[in-house]
Amino acid sequence: MAYQGKVAVAIKVGGKVLRETDGAVLLPFGSEYSILVKNLNSVCIQFQASIDGSAATEGTWLVVQPDSSLELERFIRNGNWSEGNRFKFIERTPEVEAGRGIKVDDGIVRVEYQTEVVPVREEVHHIYHHHYPIQRPERPPFPLHPRDRWPRPYSYRHRYPYPYLGPARASTVSSPRAAAARSAIGITVPGSRSKQSFIPAAHFDTDSSQVIVLCLRGQLDGVEVSKPLRVDSRLTCSTCKKSNRSDAEFCSTCGTALVLI
Repeated sequence: MAYQGKVAVAIKVGGKVLRETDGAVLLPFGSEYSILVKNLNSVCIQFQASIDGSAATEGTWLVVQPDSSLELERFIRNGNWSEGNRFKFIERTPEVEAGRGIKVDDGIVRVEYQTEVVPVREEVHHIYHHHYPIQRPERPPFPLHPRDRWPRPYSYRHRYPYPYLGPARASTVSSPRAAAARSAIGITVPGSRSKQSFIPAAHFDTDSSQVIVLCLRGQLDGVEVSKPLRVDSRLTCSTCKKSNRSDAEFCSTCGTALVLI
């Protein structure tokens, strides 16, 4: 499951949420899957999905209520909101490549979402000014040393008590799309019929779009995935074959990384 802001996106197979590691999700070829979008905001969000570089929802924005989730399991095509084909992940074989070609976005699930903007109620504040005479301290009748005369010079160092550290540098994050382009061996095609239906929703104002990207992979280190890697699946070490907890990153016996990318 990938998080961004207060929105989470996950891939589900057989009703189970799959594990996401560095933007990659492992599932067997031939699996039908769904896209789960969870809204943790206190306002609504709307989203649309694209798979393998093509629109999966045909430009239709789907609304998710506050603190709720929506599981999208099928394509929306030709304006059909009553039924459609499920998402099915298959291997991109040489025969498929010959008939369909190869796309740089193969294996990529892209979810674009927008958050509702609630208009802020403008409050009027009345400011009343009271004029009081300014009282200055009386000068002493006797002469003072120049360093003790009033007023004393103002020091600018008291205005900036904290040092200036300069602008923050943005961290460099590897793109899941670049990782998918190197090993994009699976694509999504129409699957079985789904009766999932949608109804129109009222329009609301939103802010700018945000994007969450996941990469679907059917092979791991050159070996075809035999079963989906769920978040509750125990991980087996490739070196000593010991079973480890589902949230572990390294083997508790030999220290080998449990998820090989």
